[in-house]
Amino acid sequence: MLKDKQRHLWVDLIKAFGLLWIITNHITEQIFGTPFIANPGSHWPSLAERISQLRPFDGFGLWNIPLNALRYIGWSGDQGVQLFLIASGFGLTWGLLDKAAGKSLNIGNFYSRRVERIYPLWWGAHILFIVFWFLTGWGLSLISSATFLSFLGIRVTTGLLYYFSPAWWYVGLIIQLYLVFPLLWDALRKWGPLKLLLWGSIIAFSIRGAGLFIFKDYLDAWSRGAIFITRLPEFLFGICLAAWLFSQPETTAKRLRSPLTWILVFALYILGTFLSLTLLGMTFAPFCLGVAAFIFLYLILNKLISVLPPWCFTPGKWVGEHSYSLFLIHDPVIQLLVPSGIALSLLTTGRIFVSIILTLIIAVFLEVSVRYVTKKISQLVKKIGVGRIIGVAALLGVIGIALLVSSDLMVSKFDPQEVLGWGERSSLVPDPEFGWRLKPSQTTRLRWESYDYLVTANSLGFPGPEYSVIKAPDTFRIMVTGDAFTSAEGVDTDQAWPRLLESELSSSLGGKKIEVLNFAITGYGPNQYEAVIQHFAPIYKPDLILLEVFVNDFQDAISTTQEFQSSIGFDQPEQNSVYAIIHMVQLQRWMRLNLQDPIKEIVSGHPSPEGYNLGNFKALERGHPEYEIVAKAIFAQRLKQIQSIANEANAKFLVFMVPAPVQICTKSQLAYYPRGVDLANSERFDTDLPQRMVGEMTTSLSIPFYDLRNPLSEISKTCPYQPHNMHWTSYGHQVVANYLKNILLTNGYIH
Repeated sequence: MLKDKQRHLWVDLIKAFGLLWIITNHITEQIFGTPFIANPGSHWPSLAERISQLRPFDGFGLWNIPLNALRYIGWSGDQGVQLFLIASGFGLTWGLLDKAAGKSLNIGNFYSRRVERIYPLWWGAHILFIVFWFLTGWGLSLISSATFLSFLGIRVTTGLLYYFSPAWWYVGLIIQLYLVFPLLWDALRKWGPLKLLLWGSIIAFSIRGAGLFIFKDYLDAWSRGAIFITRLPEFLFGICLAAWLFSQPETTAKRLRSPLTWILVFALYILGTFLSLTLLGMTFAPFCLGVAAFIFLYLILNKLISVLPPWCFTPGKWVGEHSYSLFLIHDPVIQLLVPSGIALSLLTTGRIFVSIILTLIIAVFLEVSVRYVTKKISQLVKKIGVGRIIGVAALLGVIGIALLVSSDLMVSKFDPQEVLGWGERSSLVPDPEFGWRLKPSQTTRLRWESYDYLVTANSLGFPGPEYSVIKAPDTFRIMVTGDAFTSAEGVDTDQAWPRLLESELSSSLGGKKIEVLNFAITGYGPNQYEAVIQHFAPIYKPDLILLEVFVNDFQDAISTTQEFQSSIGFDQPEQNSVYAIIHMVQLQRWMRLNLQDPIKEIVSGHPSPEGYNLGNFKALERGHPEYEIVAKAIFAQRLKQIQSIANEANAKFLVFMVPAPVQICTKSQLAYYPRGVDLANSERFDTDLPQRMVGEMTTSLSIPFYDLRNPLSEISKTCPYQPHNMHWTSYGHQVVANYLKNILLTNGYIH
């Protein structure tokens, strides 16, 4: 019979092996993807594809052998879960047999100890990653109901099973098994280990097998172990093994060491591997693989323990003893640091190494912190009682929630954000013909992300004054359309360049009456430009049509009206609604833009998505055939249609293009300019691309085209774009109005 110390040692070593196997699995799946074998789901491919995936890959020279070995070892790492399940059943049962063999279980004391074992570290991990979410935007969202359900250990639905950390599904399973353990203990005392294992497994296998064929969308969760009955056999084996080793130590150990056991172990493992390829086989495969691996490790480790000095096992013993905290931390760290896809580089190796070291550090920190907090709480309980502790905790929770809600309201008042759709949404309504327009005959104050301006709509739902359909004599009528640069976003409607152009032309032409009709709306693109001109040009009979286009119009050309309306947020709750306050959407976005994104930008080296979007860098990127070919063809067709409409109306037609902010202003002038983006990188960027494509289209159609980079660049000492957003300042509108006035007068567009 092994000594108690040795017996506990091999259990810790098996737990350590299981943990390392699971960690290897998660690293491997991050790099090589998830295997089909042993992972049935609603879209499980054919048997031939499952087998084909297991073929060794090549193409990496001498690295083929170690990479394939890593892939196979890692892909089998799910079996580490079986080792944990068996070890958990063994440990629970052995502890009770050693202290209270044959006695009824004190259920209250048992559950209390299980709560102390599971929940402090579980809650500590949640709090840790909630703090991380506050700092980086990645982690456990404090305002998600899934976080609170996970806090309780509830992970049974498909949405909850893999929430935040996919590996944490196991905790939900082990909690369920702990809950039913008292029943299993009574059954063990009543029936004995053999009968318990036999009948318990038969019932569990029957239910598990039936579910594998009944469920479709829930198949992955069912197979994995979202419901305890599906993984009960492994847990039962651990319970029964403990009972046999306790009651008949010498006999059981001798049987386990026999040559027949070795043969059965290898046969069982091979059988389990083959069973993992089919749905019916997955009824029994986890049990076969888990039992075979556990007994194999039991035999090997006990042999090594008997011949090697104790210090050899110190690292493994430490990992086994701290396996729970290491388990909770490793998966989020791997997700964060290990890149997806096969990437043979020192950087990938370094990231894997750092993720392991960081897991160790954070796990130790978690244990020390939780131990300190629970000690203090225990002291407080003794001092003031449980009731007062609960009261204080509830009060602190209420205060915390109140602070968060207050912070959200303060952001909404003093630094409102663009949430639940576009910042302009409160001024917009859906339109069946154009997609959207302004709310007719309404003035709306818009405040969001440095903007505070008034947008004034006429009865048609477009910005600015409304003109009579009948044009008065000696009147020159200009119809303009475009996007937010013309509508105009960020400045009051009466400061937009169409209003300024009308005033300056009227002054320059003396008695001639000038009317500039503004049919631009924020977010419009080529499809909306054509629809608006087609509808209103025959009605208002303009003498001149001015079309303002922007560098992102190639992206807009291939976007549907439904996609735009969804992006605007017409189907979302109101931005100042109770829903918005409860979900603290203002605070969330403020934290992401001002705290989380800057930290992520520094740590990851990747540019801030918000800054990249505001700068419109994507429009300057090379290698987008969907824009350079597909969208360009659509855009050209829209220009041709507008030209035809202009000809029918006997109106002149010209196009001018607004550059991206980063084509005009410097990094120091744009607060959002992202780190690590170099427009001088000609392999990635073509800073003339959008203007060149529009120039090619207008030239082929003989449409006059004007590039606003020239007039806007001439005022290089003053950036004409908003420093914290992407549209023009009032000064920028004035510059454009002056330029267009000179163009129209100099080139004889006005008669």
